[in-house]
Amino acid sequence: MRKKPLRRPVKKPRLKRRRMLEQKKRLIGAGVTEEQLIHMNTKEIRAAIRETCA
Repeated sequence: MRKKPLRRPVKKPRLKRRRMLEQKKRLIGAGVTEEQLIHMNTKEIRAAIRETCA
């Protein structure tokens, strides 16, 4: 019995950019300024979303 390995879908860069934009909009709504967002990397943005419950 031969089972072909199933492939997982690949994460696409376009969807990643879209997720980042949505997360930035959520943080702006939670009170983070755009000046602060410019200096944040992706890990910091995700941590800020968890902290502010945005």
